[in-house]
Amino acid sequence: MPDTPAPAVNPLPPAVIVLFLIIVIGEIYVAGAEANLWDSFDARINLIRQFAFMPEVFGRALSGGLWVPELFWRMMTYPFIHGSLMQGVFASVFILAMGKFVGEVLGNIAVIAIFFASATFAALGFALLTSSSFPLFGGFPAAYGLIGAFTFVLFSRTEGLLSQQLMAFRLLGILMLINISFSLLQDEPPLWVAELCGAVTGFISAAIIHPGGVRFIINKFRRS
Repeated sequence: MPDTPAPAVNPLPPAVIVLFLIIVIGEIYVAGAEANLWDSFDARINLIRQFAFMPEVFGRALSGGLWVPELFWRMMTYPFIHGSLMQGVFASVFILAMGKFVGEVLGNIAVIAIFFASATFAALGFALLTSSSFPLFGGFPAAYGLIGAFTFVLFSRTEGLLSQQLMAFRLLGILMLINISFSLLQDEPPLWVAELCGAVTGFISAAIIHPGGVRFIINKFRRS
């Protein structure tokens, strides 16, 4: 009996599919509402109000010593709500591409852990490191966490001088430079702070999850 040919493209890890489908369901809901099939025409705005992370409200609650579970819950819901269809599409592309790579190397549980850890610390960083009152929504901070994990995997596989190993950070560096430039030139909210916090969290999380990852990084810098 002939062997079954291997698929041309490896299947996506289940964790990545689940994250992607949640985003798709949200966009289908908004599209249906805008087509007057259900709910109101401003469904996207309503979703942002209900699920986006509000840094100003979080800061006031934190300074007042108030424990509001909803504010912490929003740290994990905002990545699935987008301000436009295109934002959702681009965020999904990064999640699918980076999630596939991270899932194949570190596993499904790692994808989920890195995604939500990056989203959480990105929201905290945005609230504590900026004075912006702009609501945080969209999958990019969590996607940057997966990019950070991707960067760690590349970094752990490179050999040679430290200057050569730092080439693993090239993709992350280019993306962050573009984001910071757009933010400064167009006077936009400093969302790059959340994305940078997400990327750092993803890198550290991958190092912790990967067996011997932290020791590996320390030894690399010592040898260099």
